[in-house]
Amino acid sequence: MAEALFSGLHLLGALGMAAGLVIATLAAGSLAADSQQHESAYRTFRKIYGYTGLAVIVTIGAGLMLWLAVGKPAAFFSNNPVFHAKLALVATLLATAVYPAWFLCRAQGQQPVPQAVLRMQKSTLPLLLVVPVLAYLAARGIGY
Repeated sequence: MAEALFSGLHLLGALGMAAGLVIATLAAGSLAADSQQHESAYRTFRKIYGYTGLAVIVTIGAGLMLWLAVGKPAAFFSNNPVFHAKLALVATLLATAVYPAWFLCRAQGQQPVPQAVLRMQKSTLPLLLVVPVLAYLAARGIGY
């Protein structure tokens, strides 16, 4: 029962995180193209990244519970290089999402969105495609 609960939370959190990052990337692209940038657009980014941050916390918490407390033994994942590759990609994904989130949440009014922020946001999208594949492989024991 606990495994199903935490698996569901982990999946919902991961989907929420992915949706938040995709929405933020699309919205930042339209904000950069718009010459009339408004404070309300930046308030929207604060909401998007707030919900995305909540989804990240749920995902990490449920993932740690699945890894260390419920379900398969911790050694099943701890000794799997595919699982470690997934963790490294998630850490990279989060690292590339932090600066754009910080910039867009603190931005005020007419401040232009730099191309570096847009590129960093777009670099998270391919990682969002690879992480679920590695998660599936690690859960099936491939690499163990």
